[in-house]
This record gives sequence, structure tokens and C-alpha cells, in this order.
Amino acid sequence: MPEISANKICIIRLSALGDTVHTLGMINGLRRIYPEAHLAWILQPISYELVKHQDNIDRFILFDRSKGLKSWRKLAKDLNKEKFDLVLMLQVSIKSSLISTIVRGDVKLGFDFRRSREMHWMFANQRIPHRLTQHAQAQYLEFLDYLGLEDYSGEWNFRFTEQELAWRKDFFEELGRPAISFVVATSNSHKDWHASGYAQVMDYIDKNLDMQPMIVGGPGKQERAMAHEICRLCESHPVVDLGDSLRQTMLQLSGSLIAVSPDTGPLHIAVALNVPTVSLFGYSNPRRCGPFNRFQDLLVDRFTDSGEENIPITRATKKGRMALISPEEVIEKIELGLERYVRK
Repeated sequence: MPEISANKICIIRLSALGDTVHTLGMINGLRRIYPEAHLAWILQPISYELVKHQDNIDRFILFDRSKGLKSWRKLAKDLNKEKFDLVLMLQVSIKSSLISTIVRGDVKLGFDFRRSREMHWMFANQRIPHRLTQHAQAQYLEFLDYLGLEDYSGEWNFRFTEQELAWRKDFFEELGRPAISFVVATSNSHKDWHASGYAQVMDYIDKNLDMQPMIVGGPGKQERAMAHEICRLCESHPVVDLGDSLRQTMLQLSGSLIAVSPDTGPLHIAVALNVPTVSLFGYSNPRRCGPFNRFQDLLVDRFTDSGEENIPITRATKKGRMALISPEEVIEKIELGLERYVRK
């Protein structure tokens, strides 16, 4: 029996994409504890695109922060007659905490005081026990430990429609050869690798592996500028497909033999899709935000110095470390991924 009886549960986790992946991993475990409960998830529209076809969520409640006060009024109206037995407060921010005041619930479960920021702990009436900082996904799974499901390692089970799968089939058939996808930019330039490195790796997989390099991701200025510079430096001809459709990016990642990515949302999407992922870390700590429970052998880690492997995890960052990653290291990990996970 679960530690807290609940027939109606609300999860508050608005964004970002990586945390949306982590929340899905937690929710699929939550369904094991509460197989008959009604599960509602408050999230932002971009995060909704990622999970909108998932079976274990009964209701999505969209909060579009770009609409300002109007979004708050709509949320209050949508939840006016609702009451939940359990509210899971997974996001440590004042915005999500204020949303929790709109959500009526008997139990509002949040993080402990020492891991709380922006007064998060004040808005919860129950809190999970304190633990040292872990991987972000593991911290979400602590809520399941508290509720009675221990030793759950996370599962994601992303769902695609028949139409989406048909699109993926046609897309990769048109490429004419197996693809390796590259996510080349993030919202924080300190996390980005350099264009010349990507160009050397893409030329290698084109010439030596006879595979198609493909740049995927969003349509932002950083992504487009990086893709343009990589293509300028390449002798090969990478496919560049940067667009507004997150679902399309998911399909492209899911159909690739290997994904290569720095610390950003698509990395966690690729890992959750069980695509062998070469992850590039230098600025942020991969023990806190790297690939979770899969493909650690494909990690290029320029963050962790010798002797730091077992020290307590913090949110500390290290500028300038991404430049230490060499193309040879990335190529080695790609070939390792092909050998271990593709060419079985």
C-alpha cells in the first residue's frame, strides 16, 4: 500500500525539456503506486509537446507563462472546482510554488529545506527527507521512495503515433544511409563545443564510416549560427534540419544510430529513447545532469578532474572546459557506441 492514499494527484513541473524527461520517468513509476488514480500534470506548452501522447497521464493542464497575468487567471479558472489528494511539487522555483497555492490539495509534497530555494519549502506541508545532491532524475525518484516505491530506476516509454512513425520511416529512407545526429548548441554558450570540432567529427563519419551526419534541434539563433559555421568548415555535407517541431526532433533522434549532444534537453530525450548517446560535458557536472543510467561509457567528461569522482555533487560549473574536448575523443566514443550498441 502507498504511504499516502490518493485518488487524484497533481504534478507541478513546468519546464525545461530535460526536467520534463525526468518528470515522465517519475510519473511512470507513480502509476505503479497508484494504478487507478487520476494523474494531472501542470506544464508549459513546449513540455507538453514532448509528452502529449503518453498513456500514464490522464490530464494535461497547460500554463503558458508568455501570456502573463492571463495565464494565471486561466489556471485559477481551470482549477476552481478541483481538489487533489496529493500534489507533487517537483520544481524549486517561486513561480511553481505560487502555482501550488492555486492548486488545492490535502498533501503538498516538496523537497526538504536544505535543497529548497526561493522559499519552496514554505509552500509544502510534507517534504521528502534530506539526501545529498544526486542526479536530477534520481532526486525526482526520491518522491517515489517516500510514497512507497523503492529501487525504481526509471522508465520513459515515449509514445509516437502511427503517422509520426510513417514520417520517420520516409525521412530516413530518403537519407539513403544510416544517420548520426548532432545537437550542436544550447541556451548557455558555456555548454557548447566548438564548430571546428563538430566539423572534423562529421567529416570523419562521412568519409570513414559512410554514415550521414545530421544536425538537429530548435530554430534558435545560436543553433542556426553554429550549424552555418559547421557546414562552412565541413568538406562533407551534413543534413541540417532545425525547425519548430519538437516531435520531429524526437523522431529524428529516435531513428539515428548514434546521437551526439552537449548538456541540453535533447540529450536526455535521446537517452530516454534508448539511442546510444555520446554526451559532451565540461561546463556542468555529468553526475548531476548527464545521461541517467545509460551510456555512461559514451560520456566525454572534461568536467571531472582526477580525484573528484566521489566528492559530493554540487551545482558548481567550470568555464572553458568544453574547449578541452578533442575530435579524436568524440570519434572514439562514436565508434565505441557503434560497436557496443549497434553492431551487436
